Formats: sequence, structure tokens, C-alpha cells
Amino acid sequence: MPSDRFEQAHGAPAPRTTVLGHPKGELWLLLAGLPAAGLLAGLALPRLARWASGSPVLPWRDGVAFVGRLDAPWQTGLVMAAGLVAGLVLAFTAIAEAMRLELTDERVRIEQHDTVLVLERADVSAVFRDGGHLVFLGADSGELARGEHGAPAAALADAFRAHGYPWRDADPHAALFHRWIPGTPGLPAEIHALLKARRTALKRSAGRDARDLAEAVREAGFVVRDEKGEQYWRPLAGGGGQ
Repeated sequence: MPSDRFEQAHGAPAPRTTVLGHPKGELWLLLAGLPAAGLLAGLALPRLARWASGSPVLPWRDGVAFVGRLDAPWQTGLVMAAGLVAGLVLAFTAIAEAMRLELTDERVRIEQHDTVLVLERADVSAVFRDGGHLVFLGADSGELARGEHGAPAAALADAFRAHGYPWRDADPHAALFHRWIPGTPGLPAEIHALLKARRTALKRSAGRDARDLAEAVREAGFVVRDEKGEQYWRPLAGGGGQ
């Protein structure tokens, strides 16, 4: 129900505030489902290792054989505990990386990655969903913020439109993106270097480095987005390059 996705704060009518956090169902899935999955994985891992150890092409054979020998009850308990901890870490990491928003008619407060960003309504030119991400664009068409948010698009659209934000059903600049190919003519060497470094950061799952490099790309007059493991670029509104 919509009340699970967002709720308006009670009290004085001005300023009216809408809080957009994790949907309750998604929170339960993260906080209960991932630890439970970790426990089950810990229980099954020694059995799977014993089964796989007979394969003639098995990589990391010594490590797999070691796990397969963990069949004492206390050893199984330790492996299950490790799985539980891993599930909890994944759950809290997912919650920390997802956006939490507080909307008013004047500004939006964004909590993400242990940081807080406040955007003035007048500085936001578009808000839309890009896959599982919520994206804010500025007056120059550059990304002001991007992050995961589990609420349905309809609930997000209702909330933003109620506060006068320019909600869009899709990226208004989607047709301008080009897939990045190293050495593509028309892109400055500086952008090629930044995108190459960002590709390396993405392969290392270095999210902070990838975000910093995306910001450097924007400062140089371009926007970068990811799709199916590839980087796509476009110039900022009024920027150079085609």
C-alpha cells in the first residue's frame, strides 16, 4: 500500500514534509531474508564442497577440500555463524547505500552513503527512475544525485509531483547517450582517461572511486551512466562533443 512507501509528517501544515525510505516489505526481506540465506548457505557449504571435490577440473581444490572436511557439529555451527554475519553485513550495506529522502516544497534532503545532500527545488530540472535508481538532474542536465530506492515509480511520482518537482517517466536526455568505446572521435582525451579509470574502478567494485570519477566527468562537461556493464556518455546541455 502507498502508506508503506511514504508517509507525510503530522503537525504544522508548513512546511509539509514527505519521507521516502525503504518500503517495509523490502526492509523485512533485507533484514530477515539475507541473514536466513546466509545461515542456509553455511549449512549447505560443507556438503557442497564434499560433492564438488570429486570434480577433475575443480579450481582452488585445497580450499574446497578443507571446507568439505568441516563436518563436526561445532565446525558446521561456525560456518553457519559466518554465513549469518555475511548476510547481516550485506543487508546493512544495502540499507546504507539506498536513498532516504525528505521532501518539502522548497528542497529535498538526501541521506545516502553516510552523507547528507540538500538540493533546492529550484536547482532540480528533472527527477526520474533509471532502473532501480532514482536520479536528480540539475539545470545543466548533469546528475545532482543518483542512488537506489525501492519504492515503486508510481509512489515516487505521486510524492514528487505533490511537492511540485519536475517528475519524468524516463530520462529526458536518454537519446543523447552514446556507448563509450576507447578512442571514440569527438571525446576529449581527458574524458577517455577518466572513463578508462572508471571502468577499472567498476571492475574492482570500488563504488566510491567510480562516483568520484563520474563527478570529474561532469565537471569536464559530460555525463556518464552505466547499463549492462557498459559506460554511456553524453554532453551536458550546452556542453561540447557529440
